[in-house]
Amino acid sequence: MHGVDSWSTATSIAVSSFANTGCNDMCGKVRIPYPFGIGANCSVNKWYTIDCNSSMPYLSALNNLEVVGVDLENQTISVNMQKLSACSQTTKSVNLARSPFLYSKSHNKFVVEGCGNVVILGDDGSVLTGCSTTCSNHTTVMDRNNKCLGINCCETNIPHYLNSYSVNLTGLERLDGDRACGHAFLVDKNSYDEVRFSRKSFIPTSLLWTLVDYKHFSCCNKYMKDRRTVDLSNGTSVDTLKCSAFYPLDGNPYLLDGCVGM
Repeated sequence: MHGVDSWSTATSIAVSSFANTGCNDMCGKVRIPYPFGIGANCSVNKWYTIDCNSSMPYLSALNNLEVVGVDLENQTISVNMQKLSACSQTTKSVNLARSPFLYSKSHNKFVVEGCGNVVILGDDGSVLTGCSTTCSNHTTVMDRNNKCLGINCCETNIPHYLNSYSVNLTGLERLDGDRACGHAFLVDKNSYDEVRFSRKSFIPTSLLWTLVDYKHFSCCNKYMKDRRTVDLSNGTSVDTLKCSAFYPLDGNPYLLDGCVGM
């Protein structure tokens, strides 16, 4: 999983905490670095507050989604989201419109498991992308990179950063006996090998997190405060703060004393 294991053992030893002073930076096996925090007093704002229940982290302000990992370098948080099923009336994603999160177009791929046609729709009902599959009782065809090639599954990229989407599933079925329904879902690219064709109802999805209040942030001395513009599907964009450098990430650059060796 790309969030939890993105720091080396040496770095973990060198930096005592990735969290705010006096705050815990671990919930179970998941590291929770600032601007996220375990408890309201440890995060930058309510959207980044993590509840740690029975050693499991949840984004309390975002439908209590389970957190799989946080990646500071890529500015993403991976959360478990429910698959969209052809046998369910629910064909809409979790709506992120009022939150600082967006579905990451760089770190996710949209996957269809089953045979039929799936179209991804934007908020205004416009077609964003889609893919089609054909049926086979015998095999699922994938390439050497485990990419679905249209036999019992297909995949595509989302064209923009999205805060919500819906899907139109036409004739999507599964041919494996006890599961007649096909599924469509946005999944973290690094996690797909672990969850493909599994019976899990929830799968890891990467969200880009944005920071818009520049006055309340200072990067550690090895990093510069950079403004990144993220283009949205409706022709608008959002600016976000990113602590950037020309060398690999050491520690937590979003804390003044978070850099290794400072």
